[in-house]
Amino acid sequence: MFRGAFILALGRLSGVALLTASARSAPENGPAAPVIQAYGLDLVAYATVRRNDGTYRRMLIASEALRSVAPDAPLPDGTRILMETYYRPDQVGTVFHKQKVRGKWQYGSFSAPRPDLTVQPRASCLSCHAGAARTDFTFTLPSIRAGAAGGAAIGAIAGATPLG
Repeated sequence: MFRGAFILALGRLSGVALLTASARSAPENGPAAPVIQAYGLDLVAYATVRRNDGTYRRMLIASEALRSVAPDAPLPDGTRILMETYYRPDQVGTVFHKQKVRGKWQYGSFSAPRPDLTVQPRASCLSCHAGAARTDFTFTLPSIRAGAAGGAAIGAIAGATPLG
């Protein structure tokens, strides 16, 4: 069971960043994180990435995909992950998202008030995420797995190191 903070390698995501992963976890066999309805999807917030410049990103995963996460397997086809960017505490900026389609990640982005869940292969996204091959090309897979195991994934972490 996920208990407390752990160090997660964020690699190229933002240089040196802070990932918040929970010091609070769900009780044994307790309820999973609450489902949020946003952008036409049922989502679960599983992590927050705090950047050195005071901005942060909230990581979300489709609740259906979270229920399908296996402890030692790649994320299942159809998994959708979203990253909301916050430049001010109360305002979502750009939302970046990715979806696994036929075993490959495809990417998209939109302005929060105008959701567009269209995805396609994007070289700039693929090149950055290539450094996370061991974690299914996803920088936050340990937090996703912790959320799937019943742990809430919002808390505090420092000491991010590059993926290697």
